[in-house]
Parts: sequence; C-alpha cells; structure tokens
Amino acid sequence: MKLHVQRLQDAFRRMVVDTGYWSPEPPGDHLTAQVRAVRAAPDAAARRDPLAEVIVVALCLANRYGCVLQPPLTSATGSADLADLVTPADGGQPPADLPDRIEQSAQTVVRTLAYYHSDVPPGTRPDVVGLHAVLPELIRLACAGFDSADDLADRLTARLRAARRPTGDVAVEFDPSCAESVRLIRPVQDQTYCPFAQRSFLWGPPPYDRTMSFAENMTAALPWVRRFVRVLDGDVLDGFVFAFPTDVFGESIDDLGRLFRAFVDHLIRTLTSAAPGGLEAAAVTDPQWYLVLEGEECFVSVFAPCYPHDHSRYLHGVQGWMLFMLQPEKAILRQLTVADYGSRSAAIRERFRDGFQPYELADREVDRFVLPLRAGDPPVRWYETPTDI
Repeated sequence: MKLHVQRLQDAFRRMVVDTGYWSPEPPGDHLTAQVRAVRAAPDAAARRDPLAEVIVVALCLANRYGCVLQPPLTSATGSADLADLVTPADGGQPPADLPDRIEQSAQTVVRTLAYYHSDVPPGTRPDVVGLHAVLPELIRLACAGFDSADDLADRLTARLRAARRPTGDVAVEFDPSCAESVRLIRPVQDQTYCPFAQRSFLWGPPPYDRTMSFAENMTAALPWVRRFVRVLDGDVLDGFVFAFPTDVFGESIDDLGRLFRAFVDHLIRTLTSAAPGGLEAAAVTDPQWYLVLEGEECFVSVFAPCYPHDHSRYLHGVQGWMLFMLQPEKAILRQLTVADYGSRSAAIRERFRDGFQPYELADREVDRFVLPLRAGDPPVRWYETPTDI
C-alpha cells in the first residue's frame, strides 16, 4: 500500500472536517507526550504506537498551518511515499539516537507553536522556524522507527477509522483552517478567474454568533487574526475570511458599505497603534494610505450578494452571506513579485474581462475594497457611511 504524503494529508483533513477533532490536548502538549512515550518505550516495537501518533500530529499540523509536505519531503528523501522511509527489517536497525533526534525535531515544532499561540508582537522573532521546514523531517524520523510499511499503514488506517466526534465535556481547540467562512468561500475560490485562488490556504474566525453584537463577534475573532499575522513570520497563509449573515446586516450595496465601514473601523481601532480612535475619512482617502494591521499591510477582497453574475466579486451561488477576505501583502508578493506586479496584475484583469467579469483598478487603495456594482461606475464611498451597526 502506498502512503503518499499528500493523500495522507487529504485523509486526515477529511477526518478533522468530519469529526472536528484530532488531539485530546493542545497540539504542542500532545506532541510532547508522544515523544515522551517514544523515549519510555522498552523496545522498538513498543515505540510504534507513539511514533504513528507523531506522524498524525505532523500531518494535522501541516493541514492547519498550510504546509504542503510533498515537495520538501521529496526534496529531502527522494520520495513522497512514507513506505519508502521505513527501515526494512532486513536493512539494519534504526539509528540508536533516533529518540534524541525525534525529540530535537519535536521541540522545534513545540517552540514554533508556542510563538504562534503567544501574545508576542508579530515580526519580532526572526529566529522562528516555520512548521513547513521542520514537519517533513519529523515525519521522516518517525517513519525510520518502523521496519514494515504495512505496519505503519495499519496503524494510520486504524487511527483514521477510530476517529469520532467528541462528546461530553471534551474541550476542542478551534481550528481556523476549518472555519465556517473558509467553507463558505470555497465556491468562489473554485470558480473565480484569479489564477491563485484555488490553491490559496485560508483561515477564518469562529462562526458568527447572532446572539452577540457585531462588536462582540469582532472581538472574539481578533485573537485568531493576531495569530494569523504571527504565523506569517514562519509559514504560508494566504487569507483570513470573515462571514457576515445577510439576515442580520442586509444585502444591498448600501448595507455592504455600512458593514464594511464598521468592519474596517473595528480593525483599525484594535489592530493598529496609528489610529486608536478608529477610521477617519481624511486618512483613508489619502492616496498613500494602506490598511496595516499588526504591522502587516493587508488588502480586503469583498464578496457580496449585491454583485451580479457578471461581476468579479460575484459569490458564485453562496446565499445569505457577505464575505470579507483579508489578504496580507506577504502572501500577495509570494505570487506577484514587485518587479512583475504591474504586468501580471494586468494579465489577471484580462482574465476577468475575457470571462465577462471585467473590473477597473481604482487609483486609491480605499476604492479597491468595496467595488461599485458596475465597472466604470464612481467609487463606493463606504468610508462616509454612518457607523450605526
């Protein structure tokens, strides 16, 4: 049986989506517990259950943090098939220092997770090691503790089959990669003419709670936005999606402008130090203004039901929601370098035009967020709407 790492990532992603759960404790603590069990095992055979769980942790963390494991694993080992990474029974013994090497690799993962979960300001830890750089090595080392690919396959298969949605008082850590908003925006990702959308990796906040106010929902989302920006120091995330129900906020272009102003105002007041008083029309209409959150320049793509089928911000059948996607400049510049930004962005606009969803690039950043209903219409002056939400 092949144990292709991408198919394993897909399988464990489905498991998490289906059950909402994969770790009985915070991931760093769970990984540490498995490494201790590897060390405490009396022999190689007794190590294999915790070693299999180390691989499960690595796969699930890769899925949560947007790490595609196939390229680095192939580059390091020559294969993306975990069956090729085991130590055959007739090929000698695993290295004697294997538990030490697994522990060293796992400690790097735990330190990175601790930083991502911390309140340390983003951009202040240049020494952070991204999970995409260390998880492939952790998987390789754990596989080396097996002498049979079939044994490894059986343990991973059993782990998948045993997964159940937790019951009772089990505390489950929210997974932003499985957020409701991420699921909602998927049809847009799949059908838009943006060439980067389908492979973009997104996060989102907990679901919008209609029993709470707009401000309370935004406040509940902020820790996840801060973590999102902090993760950009080490790993690759492309966007953070908010979903707002139209049965609460309406769905006209005026409703959209009013909601978006409140949205940006809240972000500016809570995630910047430059404007703690909130959004000021004179500031955002300056041609030099950009939205900077936690030190990271961000764009916001706005999708709403008021946009018709021939509009670039069409929702592609998503009903009952307005979707706002924060896109950090770091993620954009991974796709469009500064040198070719102008030519490639023009090519993207041509793709939309040729798909009968044309749009024009406004001169000011503030006019590029909420687009007018028709290309060529005057900009939407959303920043002048009242903040009465």
